[in-house]
Amino acid sequence: MGVPKFFRWLSERYPAISMLIAENRIPEFDNLYLDMNGIIHNCTHKDSDSPTFRMTEDKMFIAIFNYIEHLYGKIKPKKLFFMAIDGVAPRAKMNQQRARRFRTALDAEVAKEKAISQGIEMPKEDAFDSNCITPGTEFMAKLTEQLKYFINKKISEDKDWQGVEIVLSGHEVPGEGEHKIMEYIRHAKAQPGYDPNVRHCLYGLDADLIMLGLLSHDPHFCLLREEVTFGRQVQKKPKELEHQNFYLLHLCMVREYLELEFQELERTDVLSFSFDMERVIDDFILMAFFVGNDFLPNLPNLHINEGALAFLFKVYKEILPKMGGYINEQGVINMERLGMLLDGLSDVEFRFFEAEYSGERWIQAKKNGGENNSESQERPKSFTITPAQKNLLKEVKKYVLNRPEKAADPQPLDFPPTLPARDRKFLEQLADDLRLPWTTEPDEHGERFIRFKLPAKQNDDSDDEEDEEASMAVQRIIRKYENAKVQELSAEDAQKAAEKKYEEKFQEWKSKYYTGKFEWGLDNHEEMRKLTENYVQGLQWVLYYYYRGIASWPWFFQYHYAPMISGWFPYRSSKYSH
Repeated sequence: MGVPKFFRWLSERYPAISMLIAENRIPEFDNLYLDMNGIIHNCTHKDSDSPTFRMTEDKMFIAIFNYIEHLYGKIKPKKLFFMAIDGVAPRAKMNQQRARRFRTALDAEVAKEKAISQGIEMPKEDAFDSNCITPGTEFMAKLTEQLKYFINKKISEDKDWQGVEIVLSGHEVPGEGEHKIMEYIRHAKAQPGYDPNVRHCLYGLDADLIMLGLLSHDPHFCLLREEVTFGRQVQKKPKELEHQNFYLLHLCMVREYLELEFQELERTDVLSFSFDMERVIDDFILMAFFVGNDFLPNLPNLHINEGALAFLFKVYKEILPKMGGYINEQGVINMERLGMLLDGLSDVEFRFFEAEYSGERWIQAKKNGGENNSESQERPKSFTITPAQKNLLKEVKKYVLNRPEKAADPQPLDFPPTLPARDRKFLEQLADDLRLPWTTEPDEHGERFIRFKLPAKQNDDSDDEEDEEASMAVQRIIRKYENAKVQELSAEDAQKAAEKKYEEKFQEWKSKYYTGKFEWGLDNHEEMRKLTENYVQGLQWVLYYYYRGIASWPWFFQYHYAPMISGWFPYRSSKYSH
């Protein structure tokens, strides 16, 4: 998972979850678990990018022992001290590890060449290769032996280490460190007589630990970690261990904050099923996989630093009442409900799509109800007419302006009953503007048509000036209609055309993503099916990994990129619907 981003988001949204450890204010813990790889990295190369940094193996081992002793002395576990070193990872993780290790080696080589080009004198000793911190290497074999010696020495000589069960799971035991810890906790919870009030403290820097702590559903679970500062980092000399600040992240506080996030769902009139905060937390863990994990690429356009988790919360609260239940059923995905959530999440793609094409006329046309520019929006709808309406206007103009002088009772102007509704509405509006009487009459088949009829000619004693003013007013109105913009489509048709254009462009935009990432487009249904099935498999595999342990060692996600959110869920095979 994107560790710094997730932890930063959590700390900024829920500021009270972390507590600075003071010597006299450390809570009591029964069990202390160390995810050792973070300690090993800190003590072997100090996160130093300097190509001149050198450290002997003996100094590394002593630094690791000191770090372990320091953490043990701070927490003082009463019952269990568990140290877990990463063993062989499942293949799904190996692909990511391999890429990272190649990158580490390349960065080290580039830094060395840059230093030499700047005239910096390089030490004669070889630099420590952090890629040695890998199961099966000579360095890890030596470290495991040294740790066994250190543990035996402490048990023999230090009374604080006596009376506590101490477990070392070395690199030769397969599985990632944090998952070996969770496997141990799961096994302990399955034993008869397990005390649910055991107080756990888990040291590590991985965001996975937050998820693993939450899914344990234990009430007393804390994470121990070094102080983390956000923002631009200035290169500083690493702090000595005794001056290093440590923080406890209280997962019980995270749970309370999450309950506040979803409190509106607790109202009796919102859900058709019973509200269960533990089930909501399970769903939160699944949703967090969408924005980053070590086994699957995150869904496109869902990024923690762009508000993805807050958006996920919003959509989840809107969709959950319609689902009829929760998505994550003790580690098994309900595929139908997942599909409903993904449909809701697809809105984010439209946002990014519109932002990318915000200046295009067809985007504006859709937003403006089919009009291509903002000026047309300022005009009333009557000033935009279709070619058919233009022809109707000509008929009305001829009828009104060419009235026979001697006809006391003029003939009516009838329009066919087959006129579309929009043209009937146009005629009614035109007649009202001209103050021309109109009615709807039934024809011989009972279908109604519009009839215009000029008023009967008044006696000769009427005022000629009034007649002239009325005639001028009629001509002004007709001129206004004649000057109206002729639009091939009606407002409704224009809106439909704009929406169709928008949808076509959106599909093109999505297809461009697939063409760029996979070298095939949306029209390749077989490849889309393979990709989406593999991704759904991956979601279920990861969930099993967290809740039950590794479901398949050789399984891995076969692509470098995830499918886009919208439109892919129908491709899933029914065999993944549990």
